[in-house]
Amino acid sequence: MTLLLATIALRPYVFVFLLAFILASTVNFGWKTTLVFAGAAWIVALLCEWSSIHNGFPFGLYHYHHTTYGREIWVLGVPLFDSLSFVFLSFASYSMALLLTAPFVRAGIDWRLAETRELRRSLHVWGLAVLLMVMVDLAADPLSVRGAQWFLGNLFWYDPPGPYFGVPISNFLGWGFVAAINVAIFQQVDLVLNRGKGRPWGVIARWPSRSLLGPLLYVGMICFAVVMLFLIGATNVAWASVFVYLPLAALGGSILMRPSSRADGAAIAAHVRDFPYDANFTDESASKSPWARRA
Repeated sequence: MTLLLATIALRPYVFVFLLAFILASTVNFGWKTTLVFAGAAWIVALLCEWSSIHNGFPFGLYHYHHTTYGREIWVLGVPLFDSLSFVFLSFASYSMALLLTAPFVRAGIDWRLAETRELRRSLHVWGLAVLLMVMVDLAADPLSVRGAQWFLGNLFWYDPPGPYFGVPISNFLGWGFVAAINVAIFQQVDLVLNRGKGRPWGVIARWPSRSLLGPLLYVGMICFAVVMLFLIGATNVAWASVFVYLPLAALGGSILMRPSSRADGAAIAAHVRDFPYDANFTDESASKSPWARRA
């Protein structure tokens, strides 16, 4: 317990993101899905990191400095926070993919997705989530290799350094590999544990704009990385990241603003058939939304 508290004190930003994931996942998908997915995704990430530091697959070969041994939890030669990060990274990427593909209704600041079970487990949501997670790494890993310049610390090095601001291309392929597995795990866990018509324990149907919690976590992680790059003086990497994410932001805004993204009566009915515990707030949101009324 002392070492766990020391780990949290050393990596508070990681555990803030982790708590945000627990909240967003629980109020949208329930406690069971959240806990089962978190355990499975952490194991996948841990095994991939263990493999990479021994044989270079899937992230490329890298080595950890052991300067924080005794100051934080390590598992199989990997700092706990590192493998744990892939849990909320995978979930946030999936949530953003769902936001960009599901129809929605809006009543003021209350934003509701009218997704279906079929959409939740669809191949195109899976593929988009994988791509979105890799895009996070375009800022996250260049920041990580400069850990000596901020509170991450001089944690690891790539052997050899890569062409993208010191990051090898294999690392991005590795992130895609882990994302592909973890997002598929989440989709399957959600399908199995939430197949009934009843409200999963932990889901708060009337939580305002609960569907936005996961996407906000995604945006928050990107903003954290870009801001930190500017703060440590890595302006070339920071500006490169800004120009990478600007088209994504513009495309996302365009998708959310176009009329075809607004849920009509058929989309709302399909959502309620799959999630009948959402019937009250979905109907209420639709009745207040001029977008839904026009549709």
